[in-house]
Amino acid sequence: MTSTSAEPSATPLLNHLDTLEPISLDQLNEQARLMTRVDRKYFVPRAILAELLDQMPGEFRVLEIERTRLFRYRTIYFDSPDFRFFRQHAQGRRHRYKVRTRTYCESGDCMLEVKSKGYRGQTVKERIDHDPEAPHTLSATDHSFIDEIIGEDAARLRPMLETIYHRATLCHDDQRVTLDLDLECLAGGASYAGPSDVLVETKSPGGRGPLDRTLLTAGVRPHSVSKYCVAASLLYPHLPSNAWHRTLRHYFDAPKAGAA
Repeated sequence: MTSTSAEPSATPLLNHLDTLEPISLDQLNEQARLMTRVDRKYFVPRAILAELLDQMPGEFRVLEIERTRLFRYRTIYFDSPDFRFFRQHAQGRRHRYKVRTRTYCESGDCMLEVKSKGYRGQTVKERIDHDPEAPHTLSATDHSFIDEIIGEDAARLRPMLETIYHRATLCHDDQRVTLDLDLECLAGGASYAGPSDVLVETKSPGGRGPLDRTLLTAGVRPHSVSKYCVAASLLYPHLPSNAWHRTLRHYFDAPKAGAA
């Protein structure tokens, strides 16, 4: 079996990933970089996802780096003291932002990313290199980069929470599919574990890809969900989380309604 790093216990899904043809990071970025894209997200039980992928032979290649196909990600999310970015999402604003540092634990690389959701539903991601020794800190260069995109004083932003999870990345033509497993959400000594289901995210320049169509045929519908907003709702009970109440209760076993 292809080696993984700090991987979850073996499952049919991981076994399926091991059967796919590999694609390198350079090839993936050349074929499907997708810094501007349409995202769709799904919660899918691991065994069902493995069965559906088994029905799609030859459709996908899997990102492989140094014989590793499942990677550990550590993400620090920044927001203003009044949780402006969270509230943009909670209020359904069509134009909204996320600011985060993302550390790729196997390589040690770290990036500062600003994600914007546009009026046409497209996600635009812009990023620069970041100091891997200081993922919780924004430098003057970082502030300038953020200010240029969001048009506000980035010096107000603070690290609000951290997520850690494993990810596998699939590629089909110019489309990506990410499979996130074993999500952990942490802040101030509190922590929540994510769902046993896989958080599947399809990323394409526009229309639905082959996995979207397969999931739709199987009766799996997309969810409007954000790892940041779900984590913030769990870790900061005073925040208004009605938009994610069903997701929290169904997938995270969270008892609160969260309205405030």
